Formats: sequence, structure tokens, C-alpha cells
Amino acid sequence: MKSPIYKSREESILIKSLSQSKLIWEAELLEIKKLYDENVPYHNFLHALKVAEGILKLPQSQYNIIEIQSLFISALFHDAGHTGTAEDLDEFRSLDMAFEGIINFEKKYNYTGIDYSIVRKSIIGTVFKNRAVNKDPYAILLADIDVSTVGMDFLEFLYYADFPFSIECWAWISDWLKDLAYFKFLMSIEKNIFRTKQVRKVFPNAHSNIKKYIALEPKNVVKIYEYWRDNDVTYEEFKDFSKRHLK
Repeated sequence: MKSPIYKSREESILIKSLSQSKLIWEAELLEIKKLYDENVPYHNFLHALKVAEGILKLPQSQYNIIEIQSLFISALFHDAGHTGTAEDLDEFRSLDMAFEGIINFEKKYNYTGIDYSIVRKSIIGTVFKNRAVNKDPYAILLADIDVSTVGMDFLEFLYYADFPFSIECWAWISDWLKDLAYFKFLMSIEKNIFRTKQVRKVFPNAHSNIKKYIALEPKNVVKIYEYWRDNDVTYEEFKDFSKRHLK
């Protein structure tokens, strides 16, 4: 299977956007990037940036600044060192890297306002096999945000989640199109897919996206998949191309 081109241009857009949040500096983001492998199609730094962006979309009136900062930094580190093979220890490796990274930030940038308990619980909460039974509110929240692309705009879902995830699972795109195992797994956790009402409100399109996805013509999906795979294409460019080929 041909490896996809890493989306470095979209990564740069997200880095600039997140650095404007004032929760983290661009230099710090670039340090975290060193912990991710660009050759991993899905669990890479682009995914981490997108999850961190999801934290910023939460209703901030419901969380204090310590909670937001802790969840935000957890999102950025949550797949650090990921192998792309769904090893059982991936998230624990990421947790070690997160704690080491936060300590380094505290020394280098006078970085403060992080609750280590929230970081630990939320990163471990992204382990899929624990999603259905986890009771910690921060763990549930980050676990939902971790798969939130399924509830975004439909083309965002394809760009950020479906295509790279299918490659990482070593499924041919034509097979993956009709392989509903992943979605059945998500829906088996709870009928709403997302367990937290906050995430359901911010990312409301999960079920409709799955229905759209199943209904796609395979030949059209292959066209936009190959365009995505073979180019360092931004999301906006991908969206424009896809709209022309999904009519």
C-alpha cells in the first residue's frame, strides 16, 4: 500500500491557530511535534493538533482555566510516540512523554497551571477498550474529543479521520468503504457515540456522517482518496476538490 504524503501545510495552519489561543507558544508546539512520527498516517501530530482544537471548542463557561489548560496539553501529548500499530502500551508511552514534556516546559517557559491528575486520567482515557467503563469526567471528555472528527463536517471527517485511519489499519480504501466495524464499535459504546453532552453539542453530525459515508460511490471515494494521499493538501483544498467529485 502506498504511503500518504504528510499534511505539513495543514499542520502549519493549525499550529498558528492554536498558538493564538495563548495557552501555548508556537515554539512549544514544535517541541511536542518532535515526539510524533510523520510516517504514522493517523496517530500523528496533525491528529493531536486537531484534538487540541476540539478542546478549545468546548463551552468554556463550564470549565475553569486549570481544567482547560490540562485537557489542552493532554490532547497535544495524548498520542506522542505512537507506533501506528495500536500497541497496548502506546498511551502509557504517551503519558510518560507528556509528564516529561510538561516538566521541561515548566523549566524552560515558566509553564504553569497544569493539573497532573487531569493529564494522567484523560490521556489514559483515550485507550479505546476503557471508554465504555471509564467514569472519570476528564477521561470521558478527552476520549470523546479523540474521536470527534466523526462528528465534524463530513469532509473534515474524511480528511482528518477516515482516510488516514483506514491506512493505519491496513485496509484498502475500497474495502474500508463498506467495513463498518469501526463505526459499529463506536456506536456500541453508547447510542450517541459521544458519551458527554458537551461533545455531542459541539460535534453533532456523527450518525449523519456515517450514513453519508456508507452511501458514497466507491469510484468517487477512490478519486478523492488518491488526491488526499498523493499531495500535501490543506483541508480547504481537499474540500474544494471533493465537492467537485462527490456530486
